[in-house]
Amino acid sequence: MCSGAFGLEAWFSQGRVPAYCSIHPELEAGVQCDICAKLKHAIPVHKSYHCTTKCFVQHWRVHKEMHDKAASAGRNSATENSNGMFRGNTYSNGGETWLEVGRSRCYTPCADDVGLVLRYECSIVDTHTGRAETTSLGSITTSRVRPAPNPPTRRMIPISFPDMKLSHSGGRFTMLSYNLLADLYASAELFDHCPSWALAWSYRKQNLLRELLSYKADIMCLQEVQSDHYEHFLAPELQRAGYTPIFKKKTTEVFTNNSYAIDGCATFFRRDKFSLVKKYEVEFNKAALSLVETLQNPAQKKAALSRLLKDNVALIAVLEATEASRQLICVANTHIHSNPELNDVKLWQVHTLLKGLEKIAASADIPMLVAGDFNSTPGSAAHHLLVNHVVEKNHPDLMNDPFGINKPHEKLVHDLSLASAYSAFADAADTSDEVEKQRQQLDPNYFEPKFSNTTREENLTLDYILYTMNALVPVSLLELPSEAELEQHAPGCRLPCPDFSSDHIALMAEFQYRRHGA
Repeated sequence: MCSGAFGLEAWFSQGRVPAYCSIHPELEAGVQCDICAKLKHAIPVHKSYHCTTKCFVQHWRVHKEMHDKAASAGRNSATENSNGMFRGNTYSNGGETWLEVGRSRCYTPCADDVGLVLRYECSIVDTHTGRAETTSLGSITTSRVRPAPNPPTRRMIPISFPDMKLSHSGGRFTMLSYNLLADLYASAELFDHCPSWALAWSYRKQNLLRELLSYKADIMCLQEVQSDHYEHFLAPELQRAGYTPIFKKKTTEVFTNNSYAIDGCATFFRRDKFSLVKKYEVEFNKAALSLVETLQNPAQKKAALSRLLKDNVALIAVLEATEASRQLICVANTHIHSNPELNDVKLWQVHTLLKGLEKIAASADIPMLVAGDFNSTPGSAAHHLLVNHVVEKNHPDLMNDPFGINKPHEKLVHDLSLASAYSAFADAADTSDEVEKQRQQLDPNYFEPKFSNTTREENLTLDYILYTMNALVPVSLLELPSEAELEQHAPGCRLPCPDFSSDHIALMAEFQYRRHGA
């Protein structure tokens, strides 16, 4: 029997493997920048590699900016890595060369580790003498360390409306809308352009959380939030960041990856700015059941239910500002059905939601915000109803309505005075270069973003933030990336990718209350 005290000694080592492209980390490098090599103490070595000459040329402008910054910084070489982490001795093990990088039970990879593998080893140590009793109890080797996501920073672009009188009693607030791409829909077949490691939820969740926190939104309306990911990750993480969460899941689970999963809409609001007054949950299936009961033919009822029961939901929250004004605001977060062949169902769901919001507005004269993934492009009947408050009788989407769910067409109206936030770029008085640049990212016919979602075939606008014009004014908007800018991070402009972890982009607007009666 041994006497004395023993403990575990742990250390991490870095192994040498081939270099990989800094733009397409799934591809081995074929080109290294000579300038980066000369500035190796100021630029992490992994950023010097590209897969092909074409890749290097395409991304030269951004790459050159890195040279300029490194040269101006004038940093000198050091024996520590870029994070100031410990670097120990080089040793051989089984014919492989390893560099000791840390002596602890935890280690956070840094820029110098990118493209390499890490090994964790431990041994039993006599705590009195410090002598190892065994050379190694075992080791664990990681996969290759990949570069951290580096998406471009999207700024809020100020806009102004000099003729509008703004309230001085109510402060400003920001609202974000974002479809996160639920893991149950993130199949390798559908997103075959995305490396498997970048499509995995274990990678995407941290990237999405980092992005969400970077926006610092006061209210967040998120769609395609998987229920288990909400419960075990998003809700606790965002609660720690100061948000109050509410969630409404869809009404039917989906079988995927040998288990059942379900997604829904999640709304988060900063608890230092708002408190929850009331929550409403909209299940379009319940409304569909009531509608179908009016049909007389049993066969027609069955067919109508098959067409209408799509499990989509909306989550409505009435919030009260914590500031002195105690201003109320109603926030609706929804995800409308996606099938492009069922425009009648999309229109019916949007109309059903708007009728519910009208009832809330009638009970209390409060500003309204409506956000989400409407799966409806600009110019569709659903979009017309949202922003024009009416649908023309001869609109093409009304031609395909086999069960008359949107008839008579005269009922397709609402009086919520909604406007799309991003159309404010077109209406604003500003003539600055940054606003003009954003106007170039709007569809010239409908003044909506040119895209908010990317697919194999095309880029589409499906997401919107809408507000009541008689109560709110947008004062800044999150800038829209151009396709050329997106191409630098997502080859072929296809999302998701290592830097952008959803197939949608986030939209965000900052609002200020209008002066009452103005």
